Amino acid sequence: MGNTENNTDYFKENGLPTKQQLRDLNASLQPGDVRPAAVEGADAERPEREPIDAVRRKIGCLREFVLPERYESLTGRLDHRTRYLVMCLEDIYYPHNASAVIRSSEAFGIQELHAVEHTVRFAPNKHIVRGTDQWLDIRKWTDTPALVGHLRERGYRIVATAPPRPTEEVDGRRVNFTPSTFDVQAGPFALFMGTEKSGISDWLADQADAIVSIPMVGFAESLNISVSAAIVAQRLAERVRDPRNAIAWQLDDEDRDRLLLRWLCHSVRDWRQILQRSGC
Repeated sequence: MGNTENNTDYFKENGLPTKQQLRDLNASLQPGDVRPAAVEGADAERPEREPIDAVRRKIGCLREFVLPERYESLTGRLDHRTRYLVMCLEDIYYPHNASAVIRSSEAFGIQELHAVEHTVRFAPNKHIVRGTDQWLDIRKWTDTPALVGHLRERGYRIVATAPPRPTEEVDGRRVNFTPSTFDVQAGPFALFMGTEKSGISDWLADQADAIVSIPMVGFAESLNISVSAAIVAQRLAERVRDPRNAIAWQLDDEDRDRLLLRWLCHSVRDWRQILQRSGC
């Protein structure tokens, strides 16, 4: 096929960012703008690796070093966290878009975010994220099939966001929905947002169990990914939590406590020394 690195037409035809676009992106980043995904922390910040009894002892130790109001704030937000809906991104190459989706996910209580880095690294800007990434589980992947396989093994449906398809059904399955008509009661689902230029990949479009589209009546046929993510995530999260749908969307007790410990570590200065001195 030739040297695709220097073939601009190849990138245009496949909806990929060109080398010049990536150079422009890198040039726009200032020192210190990019922060690594929070999930890659030290072992002590990964309480899922510890026995739950040890996790709860540490919670008891660190609780003494935060104000009651702060502790209530943390536990109150945990009451609204969910993994029933997870957010997934394919090749997001503008830092402000990556950052905006992180903030929207955190704001609507979506605990888990996955980012595919097939053509460009996932690089949120810390000045836009404003610390919201520290409260989420963020995991990076090198390709979409690996992520989809991981999610399907965990029982998730694969839901892609895209403009409406010409047909309502594929292989006898209805695939086109809006955030208000998608069946949230049928089981946990992963919501995929595609790259800025071309949307979701063709492979993902073929693999998706459903396509969710935002109804629009103006001349605009699409919205910026950060806007789309906020609209769709807000509506779906609201419906997932609606008591009338009788969905068990909350975190289980063990998952909740592991997250609480991690959040306390983010909230307590010198938490390592405190835990060491207390023998927890």
